[in-house]
Amino acid sequence: MSTQSGNQPTTGHSDYLTAVFTAPTCAALCGLQAELLQAGQVPNAPVMQLLTHFFNFINTLSASMSARQYSHLATLLDIGAVGGVAIQNLIDTEDASSLWKRLLLGGLGEGLMVLASRQYVKAFEAEIIGVMRESYWILYQSLWTLSQALQPELPPDKRRQLLDNLLNPIQDPAIDNTVKAVLIGRLYQILLAVQLAHARVS
Repeated sequence: MSTQSGNQPTTGHSDYLTAVFTAPTCAALCGLQAELLQAGQVPNAPVMQLLTHFFNFINTLSASMSARQYSHLATLLDIGAVGGVAIQNLIDTEDASSLWKRLLLGGLGEGLMVLASRQYVKAFEAEIIGVMRESYWILYQSLWTLSQALQPELPPDKRRQLLDNLLNPIQDPAIDNTVKAVLIGRLYQILLAVQLAHARVS
């Protein structure tokens, strides 16, 4: 990690950052937390709070299955590149608004479209259902706040409609839990990328 004027952290090309966007683990998230704190972020900063929520989700998810099962699932959380551009480069060069739009269009859809045609882990324990509900709550508020900042012209009813369409699959009992877990994980990754880009220029 490096710093710019005002001691604001930039992402550099951290191995921890790469891991968080390609196959997130608790160890990678802990390492990224340490790097961000070392680079000048304060513990109650929005990006650090989001990192905590992401860690809690990954921690519960990985603890509910075997190492092999989680490793298989983690490969579906690879948004290391969007449109052929490395995510680290996008965070370091694009403004938060542009990155938000690019990742919602590219980072979320890539990978999710193939879920229905492959075999996935279905042995989720009861506690992961609870953390999915909690993640829905956290993500709705976080996405609403970010949308207000980056799309201030959007009327509240339209904002709600967009977020409902994006997040309602998490609450749909007909959708496989693996699809829900990947959706949640990718939304955390998108929010984290945009928050890092925002921290770079704040």
